[in-house]
Amino acid sequence: MTNIAFFEPAYAAHNQRDWEIRGSYKYPSLLGDLHERASITLLMRDLPPGNDEHRKRLETAHGVRFAKIDALEDAGQHAAEMLAADYGAAIDDHAPDIVSTLNGRMIGYNYALARAARETGVDYVYRIAGNDIATQIAVQEAQGRPVTGTAFLANLMAQERYAAEAARTVIVMGGTERERAKTLVSDPSKIRMCRRGVDRTHFTPPAGKSERCHRILFVGRNSEEKGIDLIEAAAAMLSEERPGLSFTIAGDFEEREEGNRRYLGFHGYDALPDLYRDHHALLLPARSEGFPQVVMEAMTCGLPAILSQCLFSEDFGLEDGVALVDLDPRAIADAILRWHDDPALYGKCREKALGHAAAHFDAAANGALYHQALLGEVA
Repeated sequence: MTNIAFFEPAYAAHNQRDWEIRGSYKYPSLLGDLHERASITLLMRDLPPGNDEHRKRLETAHGVRFAKIDALEDAGQHAAEMLAADYGAAIDDHAPDIVSTLNGRMIGYNYALARAARETGVDYVYRIAGNDIATQIAVQEAQGRPVTGTAFLANLMAQERYAAEAARTVIVMGGTERERAKTLVSDPSKIRMCRRGVDRTHFTPPAGKSERCHRILFVGRNSEEKGIDLIEAAAAMLSEERPGLSFTIAGDFEEREEGNRRYLGFHGYDALPDLYRDHHALLLPARSEGFPQVVMEAMTCGLPAILSQCLFSEDFGLEDGVALVDLDPRAIADAILRWHDDPALYGKCREKALGHAAAHFDAAANGALYHQALLGEVA
């Protein structure tokens, strides 16, 4: 049986939310029934306790074995050489045939794993879960730390190119990332697109159909690349133009209300379907993304989506229940107004979103594609 080792972020008792997201539904949705075809080891510098409910479920339902990485440093691109040595030692100890990651990880970790895999002669599968470079530029430059034109950026770009070229297979989640990945490798045929998919028995549309679009939802991190400033600016425009419109911004936010905006805290997996069903459209004007899970979940619950043109033009067309917009508050506001002011158009987009989600976002179908890519099987 093929032996796969996934090199994952450390369990941190002080960050239970991150572990809950990974342990309760991210890892299970990716692993599925993979244990029937491969032995699976999750390697972490710090392990969850043996009695942790998510760990026990992964062990019993998904055949996962947990093992500790003997590493003194875990700082990504800032300690890539040390990490590569530690990862190489872990590969020697556990003798996997394939190494990869389940959680989306920053480039430095993937570079270190690619180095270790190449030096030990095992297959490395690079799962790109977003544009880490674009995200770091957005976040750091918003904090006044320059990235563009620096040696740090040049080194990050070199690390990503090395990891992609060293990989046997490069897995991406969306069309835009696929096009970007093609610039990183000499053999674009090794790029496979595999989304995590959605459990369509958990994420279901509401029983009745809304006739109007007046409650707009964002779900995600409070981070610069997510375009929160664009949402707030569009909401401010519409507070006078359409007072009946409201915006909900959910994620790691302080709970509060400001004008037509309501900020909510984190919603766990079980609470997400009701959150989607209580709204009429998803708004995600992000500057950097892979292919967000929230888009698939929301569309499966019947929400058409307003998304960044620059990030999603390779994934969606006019008949897919989305509106693609420029990163401009006026353009975002106008897209919302089109759905709000034309119930017939909104109804058609809602049905198109549901149809597209059913055809493309099913978890079982996407999981099979992911397992094929991971194991090196022909699609």
